[in-house]
Amino acid sequence: MIPLAWPAQSWGDEVTGASDSQGGGRAAGIRQAWEDLLSVASDAGYAVAEMVRPPATGEQLAAAERAIGRRLPPDLAALYQLSDGQLDSPDILGRPPRGHDRDRGRWLGPLFGDGWAFNTLQKLQAEYQSWVQMHDQYSPAELAEFDEFVKVRDGDPVKPLYMSADWIPFATDGGGNSLAADLAPEPAGAVGQVIVMGSDEDLRRVIAPNVPDLLRLCADRLRRPVADLYIDGGVAMYTLET
Repeated sequence: MIPLAWPAQSWGDEVTGASDSQGGGRAAGIRQAWEDLLSVASDAGYAVAEMVRPPATGEQLAAAERAIGRRLPPDLAALYQLSDGQLDSPDILGRPPRGHDRDRGRWLGPLFGDGWAFNTLQKLQAEYQSWVQMHDQYSPAELAEFDEFVKVRDGDPVKPLYMSADWIPFATDGGGNSLAADLAPEPAGAVGQVIVMGSDEDLRRVIAPNVPDLLRLCADRLRRPVADLYIDGGVAMYTLET
């Protein structure tokens, strides 16, 4: 039977405080990868200035970490210090120009492709805590049954679990699925690797070895011709996984 990944204490009890400040090289690399993605998204026709939220403060980061009882991986914390997620497309579409009136240059959409919208810290916390609530509804035996339905893509160093306290959902598709930062990968993996988890996602897999590489992958995908984008009602979508 696969051992569960939950810590002995209740979720949220392990208060660690704010993430350590990033080294200059790391922070510069993340900033460059983020700015490159935004530039490429703008060139592709996205209304980047409308979508991207202001940076999170140190206090907001510390509050989120206290709420979930986990430190964010340094790369992810650094990204939030550049932008506290993105605004939801439906909220923006309530303002002019609305819906189909949005031409190229005013398109909205999930920044990480495939429906993966960049969560605010508040939404990250809510998503994490929803998994807490789900976990608490079931016995260990029932949780182990969930794990039996999970597969891992060949060669990917991620644990074959349905849910884990060490997975931090920082981007969601609105359907209960997330891109998550993995704090406890298999031995061949890297702490902070980006994985797919969720109620509709039974195949555990690594999308990128870290957050900066995810940003670079997204930018590479967006460099494809505009014809590769799916446009509907002013919302643009591109394929992250091929």
